[in-house]
Amino acid sequence: MKIFFILLICASTANAQESRPSLTLETAINVQTTNPTYAIELYNEVVEQSPNDRQRNIAAFNRGVLLMESDDPDAAAEAFRLAARYATNAKQRRDAMFNLGHALNKKIDSSDQSMMDPEKIGEIIESLGRVEQAFVDAARADRGDIASKKNVERIRQKIQKLQNMKEQIEEQQESKEQQKGENGEDGESGQSQQGDMADELQDLADQQREQAQKSESAPQNQPQTEQQNRSDEQKELSDQTEKSKDQMEKSEADKETIDDLKEAIKAQQEAQEALKKGDNETAAQKQQEAADALERAAERIRQDQQEQESEQQDGQQSQPQEQPGQGEEPEINEVAQQLLDKERRERQRRQAYRATGRPVKVEEDW
Repeated sequence: MKIFFILLICASTANAQESRPSLTLETAINVQTTNPTYAIELYNEVVEQSPNDRQRNIAAFNRGVLLMESDDPDAAAEAFRLAARYATNAKQRRDAMFNLGHALNKKIDSSDQSMMDPEKIGEIIESLGRVEQAFVDAARADRGDIASKKNVERIRQKIQKLQNMKEQIEEQQESKEQQKGENGEDGESGQSQQGDMADELQDLADQQREQAQKSESAPQNQPQTEQQNRSDEQKELSDQTEKSKDQMEKSEADKETIDDLKEAIKAQQEAQEALKKGDNETAAQKQQEAADALERAAERIRQDQQEQESEQQDGQQSQPQEQPGQGEEPEINEVAQQLLDKERRERQRRQAYRATGRPVKVEEDW
């Protein structure tokens, strides 16, 4: 997600005691676009030396923005925490906590390798909990701020998906241990992973189509915060599709499926660029193209899975019948199957709800 940056301006008149920090703040604001490194140093001086909380807030906040732009989310997060500490009104605290959420989120490692380790997923969930709390604090500071509430809901959905993924991987690992040494382990595991990937791509296609509907219905002069929020959502979908493509390439999926995912990623990136420019019509068109490509990839995976199952059944029929207790198929892990069934049912309910055109309700607990 990108940051909703707000570069604040100091317009107060400084007294004699505050003359140097005030001048330093004014200088930093003037040079922040031409010499951001120098501006960061000046803002730090203001935070350390000024007795004026309003000046400290402005300096810490702008310092955080520049640090995010220089790709230093750790230092940026600390700057936004200071901005929240020195906030003199609700709006300043909201902006500081909102940007803190984005800085914390940028620090999270969600690489493919991390997403296959339940322990790493647990650490990511814990980190996302801190991101969620930052957005909750922003929403508490300004209860009318829709952007903060939407980010709370998005992070909570992400946490839930990761929790489901963690449980499923743990179940799969436990099932593999139980099935270790038995015949057919690799084939059955591969089919299960294919089914999961098909459902995951279909879910991405559904989310992408929902974004297209938002773009089609968006007003011409949409607020910048809402436009930025939709651009963030689009980037997240593009990142998820990229990870799915990498997984499919590692599993040596067929070329047509990989090509569909590449086409989806290209359309998603073009949609994100259109959203940045405020071109909702082009964004909607590209988002629909991405959804179509994702659905084609999901369908190819399902067809491949059905073919493999059919070949296995034919092979089993040609084998001589074994005595009871010899070569019996391992029992299906009922818990894992229940989780998959539950996830599919929830996805179907989400699709039915989205089709009504009603907004998703944010569960407010603040």
